[in-house]
Order: sequence, then structure tokens, then C-alpha cells
Amino acid sequence: MGEKQIEVDKRILRTQIGELRKELESVRKHRKQYRYRRLSVPVPIMSLVGYTNAGKSTLLNHLTGAEVLAEDQLFATLDPTTRRVQMKNGNEFLLTDTVGFIQKLPTMLVAAFRATLEEISESSLLVHVVDISHPLAQQQMDAVDKVLQELDVASIPKLVVWNKVDKTDDPQRVKTQAEKQGVVCISAINGDGLEQFCNAIQTKLKDSLVPVEAFVPYDKGMLLNTIHQVGMVEETEYMENGTVVRAHVPLPLARSLTPMRQQHVASGC
Repeated sequence: MGEKQIEVDKRILRTQIGELRKELESVRKHRKQYRYRRLSVPVPIMSLVGYTNAGKSTLLNHLTGAEVLAEDQLFATLDPTTRRVQMKNGNEFLLTDTVGFIQKLPTMLVAAFRATLEEISESSLLVHVVDISHPLAQQQMDAVDKVLQELDVASIPKLVVWNKVDKTDDPQRVKTQAEKQGVVCISAINGDGLEQFCNAIQTKLKDSLVPVEAFVPYDKGMLLNTIHQVGMVEETEYMENGTVVRAHVPLPLARSLTPMRQQHVASGC
């Protein structure tokens, strides 16, 4: 009684904000559990980042067949989607689509975006997808790089991909310029350049993998299969009781191999 309408409105809004913060924290905890599960599987994780409408979801769909919403509109993808990608050589990696970045992100959306973009911090590699046909492509790239720095993930290895090359005025000139800068050119909508993209992923992945040399007993054949599946095996040597393998593998797998690496050193295999 006697409460002004503006005070009632403020109280209602404070209540709604409190409920939304609780929901946001619940979503954050839920996604954290999923990330822990993924980390228990020694498969490299790659995150697609880029300005909104750069073509990240279209690229994910083409590589994996995932039915992820791919619309030419702001924030078409707000919920991270992760899919498994298998390359022609048999190696696998997990590919995560993230929300499209924008310049001068409204303060009210910062918390929600950070919850969504937390997926990036667990990545072995960032794939920065750029709409190279856009007249403000460079400004959009700078905006993405700024957000990555704010999220403290700029140190994660990054592969820059120029998408929509087929929509540029001179595709051949763009490809020549990209080659000089170590950039991969693709058209996610029709699949052009995806083989070169996978080859570049393979090369970049090696930079994020850990070199190991371990002795794997023959009764742990599944582990050896995993090393071949998610790592890059350089040499194998078959011994009386097992296999000595020299390879580059994701960090979680390298940690699980620690006892065998110590056994290898101790036995002088």
C-alpha cells in the first residue's frame, strides 16, 4: 500500500534479474560438466570462432552433417554445438561452433556471452572463420581478436580461414594473398577448399600436441588404437612384451600415458 508504480516495476525487474542470474549459473555448471566429460576422452577439441554471419555453422554442417541453425541474422547460434569430425587419414577431432562475435557487445549480454564462450578455453585449436567478402572484414577480424584477448585465450594456437571466397570480386587474387599469409580459403556453402582446411588442421594440431615415447603392453591394444586414432604416430617398434610408440598426442592422453613413459625409461627399451 502506498508503493509507487515505478518502485513496483523496479522490484519486479530485480526479481527477474535474480532469476536469470540463477539460470545462467545453472547453465554454466551444466556446460562445465559436459566439458569435463569431453576432457576424459583424449580427442583434440577445436572451436570455431568469428564474427556473426561469418559462416561457422555452415562449415560445421558441411564437415559433420550436423543440423545446426545457419541463418544470416544476429546471434543465430547462441548454444555451443560440438560434433565429431573424422579426417581421411582416420584421425578425429571435436569441432565446436560458438556464438558469433560483434563489436561493442552490449553490457547486458556480456555475462551470457561469456558463459557461451567458456567452451573456447578448453580448445586445442581455434579456427577463426572470416567472411572475406564483407567490406569490413578486417574490422571484424580485429573485433574477434579483441574478444579473444579479453577471454584470455589468445595464447591458444589459431588457424585463420577466409570463407565466402567465391563471393569476392577476384577469388584468385584473394587466394594468392591468403597463401602468402598462411591463411586457408574455403567456401563453406559448397565445400570448396575443405580438403586443404583439413590438411591445415592436421598441421596445426601437431603444434598443440605433446611428444611422447611410451611402452604399451600387448594387453593394452585399445590404448595403442587410441594413440593412432587421436594422435600422430611417427614410429612404432614391436618388442617381446609390447610396442614402443613415438607420437604426438593430446595433453589428456599424454598424462594417462605417464606411467608407461616412466616404465619405458626405466626399462631402457
